[in-house]
This record gives sequence, structure tokens and C-alpha cells, in this order.
Amino acid sequence: MTADELIDRYVADVVALLPRRQRRDVARELRELLTEEAEGRDVETLLADFGHPAEVAARYGQPVTLIDPVDTRRFLSLAIGGSLLIHFGAVLGELIKPVRDFEQAADAAWPVVFAWLGLLFVGFALRAWQRRRRPARWRPRPAPNKHVNRAGRIAALAFYTAGTAVLLDPAAAFRMAGLPQPAIDAVTYDERFLDVRGPVMFALLITALLGEAVAIWKPLPVTQLVHGAVICAVLTWLIGSGPIFVTPAADETFKSTTALLILVSLVDLAVRLRRTHAAHSLRH
Repeated sequence: MTADELIDRYVADVVALLPRRQRRDVARELRELLTEEAEGRDVETLLADFGHPAEVAARYGQPVTLIDPVDTRRFLSLAIGGSLLIHFGAVLGELIKPVRDFEQAADAAWPVVFAWLGLLFVGFALRAWQRRRRPARWRPRPAPNKHVNRAGRIAALAFYTAGTAVLLDPAAAFRMAGLPQPAIDAVTYDERFLDVRGPVMFALLITALLGEAVAIWKPLPVTQLVHGAVICAVLTWLIGSGPIFVTPAADETFKSTTALLILVSLVDLAVRLRRTHAAHSLRH
């Protein structure tokens, strides 16, 4: 193969990776450049040193990307985190069942994982398309508000305290509310739950209330993150270690609600952990 033929093949491979409107001009420019450089040199060595056609094509224009490189880290974080959360949700779903089949639950979770990855890919691709079509103008973010909303935290503490009081003895709370006896019987704790898991749950709820009380005056982000992770772990153990209420319907409803609470809490923990890490990085 002659030197001109080698250059023509190389130029053809380069321009095949470019939009049609650029191919003619790039081919002419690149052929002239390579022909001039090839004088007195081995053409194959010249072309090898010049770079792979894909690299050369990238020099002549912005390659079309479905996901912008700047979004790759966030895409991977959401893809991996979402996939793990979906599988964990499938495990939680099995924990609330009398008969458990974790292998079947994991297999059933895969279609949901692929659906999540597909939606995530489409979302980031649309974001990249919009960014190229209508570039956004940078605006400074508002400074973080370090003010503690004490009124809001006090109201939240009062709400959590009332909820904890109900959980300590829901049957008594239903009785005081004047509900019928079947409803009271439905929320009576199972004796096996009161042996070990109940005291652990109540102790954890009390420590959560103490943490909320302290946060009224001085929030402790890292401590709250650790405590939130411990609560999720303990709640998972609670719903997976046997019945909580004597009535199966109430037991399943409570466990399903708790499982959903765990999933939401894990997402919230991930978001807060990311913000705390970003704030720490800026300070250092």
C-alpha cells in the first residue's frame, strides 16, 4: 500500500467519526497536513504517532456524549446507590413475610434495578442535551443558613414525644381514645417482642428524643448521621426477628410502614452525608 493510500485510509477513518457537515473540510485539511508531514518519513510510523482516529476526530469537534463527563460521578453514585437501595428494599419486603425467600426477592428486584438505570440514563441524557441547547448562566448560591429554627425543632420534638408515648403502649393510647376493643387488641404487643426487642426499641427512641432536644441549641450533624444509621439497622432487626403485634394484620401493616420509613431514612442519610462531606471539604 502506497503512502497516499495509507493517508487516505487514515483520513477516511477520522472523518467517518465526524458530523457530515465537517467531513469535507476536515478531510482536505488533514490530508494536506499529513502529506506535508510524510515527506522523508515512514508513513505508518507517522500515522501511529499522530494518534488513533477517534482521538484525532475529537480534536476537530466536541464529540456527542449522552452523559456529560462532569455528570459521570453523580450518575455512578445514583446508579450504584439506587441499585443497592432497591435490593435492600426487596430484602425488607421479605423480612415482613412469615415465609421468606430472599433469592426470589433478589431476582425480582433486578427488573426494577434495570428500570431505575434506564430512567437515570434518560434523565442525564436529557440534562446533557438541554445543557448544550440552552447553556445556563451561572448564579452564586445563597450562603448556607446556620440559623437554628428553634420553634420548628421544638414543635418536631413535641410531635416525636407524642409518637413515642403512643408506641410505648399503643393499646392504652387506643383505650384512652375510646376505640373499640378489637382495635385495642390489634395493637397489643407480642410478648416475645417485649422480652428483648421492645426495650431496645424504646431505648433507641428515647435517645432519638434526647438528640432532638440537644439539636434545638446545637445541631451535631455527624452524631445525628451515626444515630440515624444505627436506628435504621435496629429497625431492620426489629421487623425481621419475629412478630411485633399479636394480630397478623396489624403486625404486617406496622412492619410495612417501618420498612418504608427505613428506605426513606437511608435516602435522607445519604443526602445529608453528601452535604456534610461537601461542607467539610470546603472548610479544609
